[in-house]
Amino acid sequence: MKYLALCLILLTLFSQNSFSNTLDQQIEALVKEHNLIPLDPIKRDEVELVRLGAMLFHETELSGERNISCNICHHPRFGTGDALPFSIGEGGEGIGTNRKQMSGGVTKRHSPHLINLGYSDIEHMFWDGRVFRDESTGELQTPEPALNGKNPKLDKIAKTFSMSLSVQTIFPIVNDLEMKGPKGNDISNTKNNEEAWEAVMKRLTKGVKSERYMAQFQKAFPKDKEFHIGHVGESLGIFLKNNFNLVNTPYDSYLKGNRDAMNESEKRGLVVFATKGKCVECHQGRHLSNFEFKSVGVPQFTWEKIKAPYDQGRYEVTTNKEDLFKFRTPPLRNISITAPFMHNGVFSTLEEVIQHYTHPRRSIHHFDMSKIDLSAYADKFIFDSDRERNMVRINSIDIPEVRRGVDLSVQEREDLLKFLSTGLLDYRLQKDRL
Repeated sequence: MKYLALCLILLTLFSQNSFSNTLDQQIEALVKEHNLIPLDPIKRDEVELVRLGAMLFHETELSGERNISCNICHHPRFGTGDALPFSIGEGGEGIGTNRKQMSGGVTKRHSPHLINLGYSDIEHMFWDGRVFRDESTGELQTPEPALNGKNPKLDKIAKTFSMSLSVQTIFPIVNDLEMKGPKGNDISNTKNNEEAWEAVMKRLTKGVKSERYMAQFQKAFPKDKEFHIGHVGESLGIFLKNNFNLVNTPYDSYLKGNRDAMNESEKRGLVVFATKGKCVECHQGRHLSNFEFKSVGVPQFTWEKIKAPYDQGRYEVTTNKEDLFKFRTPPLRNISITAPFMHNGVFSTLEEVIQHYTHPRRSIHHFDMSKIDLSAYADKFIFDSDRERNMVRINSIDIPEVRRGVDLSVQEREDLLKFLSTGLLDYRLQKDRL
């Protein structure tokens, strides 16, 4: 009897091991097919430069009314976002889900996370890619013409940036809704971006905190004698690059050869991700994103003060009709801590995201805005129910299987969710796995 029991145990272990080996072999083939490679940690930068960026990240002197910092909309506690569908800028109070609109305005899109964006091959920033830095030439294309092209007017500033992430940081400062604020302060009373940035630098280098900041600017940029907004952007970008680099995930460990790094459900989820789920068609390479601009048929609800046709996505940058309602494909590592999801924060959970992909047409045509928590806002929101615009959103989905709806079983959905939730989550954020 004992012999029979031992045989059954050994047979069970052998069967489980055989299944695991088959699954690993399947994943190995998919990894090669889709060029799925681990993301290596960034090389650490000079500590004084990082320290200056940390100071500026929490500095309210960058805002017109001195009442908001970068940290408010990109808080580590909320996955470097703010946990709201749309960010509440200058004039709001509180952070995260406790933030209230008060006298503030509402931004047009969900605050994008800042995790793992400090790599030079990530060239586009913002949901619509309006900030672009060519990795090979260093040339910029931004909302500020004086920074753009081969011979920009603001050449000294343009040359200071080492990556797109650094360039991106200086634009919320001059956005009325985000940090600049209404007319009446030294930054908002300026005529253009250049003057506004100069007003910011005057605060930092000649204001009440000038002694502290001048000393740190000199430590961070010892070769420079004068400082401009480029130094602010570069130090902020370097801080974000170093502080929010989270690449030690079970997925990355698995790709580096540790077959036990992911559990069976996460492995099955990776297979769904790379096959039936069609996720890998856009979420590929070392960043799990091709950083292209796509429509996935997301229901569009919007702050009432933004008029029809509401948010037109990449089209607002290029005016190319093919870019209508398209947004940048986000990278996916640590995605589970960055809720809500999509460019407008329309989905509160990853389960809802997966459900959307099972039937995009139903998702957009039967959207229920009452399910979204809008208690943080004083103003109203409206849903774009226009049939023609919604058909454009649906018909612009490039992948036919996604446009028709991805048919996954209950088990496949659970496994895909497991891969996205924990397989792609840095070990430091998984206490049970440390």
